[in-house]
Amino acid sequence: MTLDDQTCPEGEVRWRYERGEGRYKHRWGKDYAGFEPGGKGPIGKCPSSIEQRTAEALLNSGVPFYESANADSPARIYSVYRGVIYESVPTAPGESYHGYPWRGDLPGRPPLPRSILKQLQQQAESTNDL
Repeated sequence: MTLDDQTCPEGEVRWRYERGEGRYKHRWGKDYAGFEPGGKGPIGKCPSSIEQRTAEALLNSGVPFYESANADSPARIYSVYRGVIYESVPTAPGESYHGYPWRGDLPGRPPLPRSILKQLQQQAESTNDL
């Protein structure tokens, strides 16, 4: 099974993927993830062929990151698609998220916790998404 064929591991949608009307910051015409220069650093660009259901499957099969033990919803959700790590951030906390390719070498960005990297590695291996 590939991520294109599923909604989420439990078979239900927990979180909605919200691309955002009129938002083009993370879009481009190429069918692979990449980065373009931006005023505050590189801007992650998603593959042009990624569809809503694929984005939602990635989101719902991703690894949630909570900023505190008593947080009601994840601050970020990390996924792997075609060998690239994606970060999703809330558009409506606990309900919907917006994602883009993650890049760990941006100034001021903390590294991903090892536990998340390990889970992403396992996920990529299980879906053959390395």
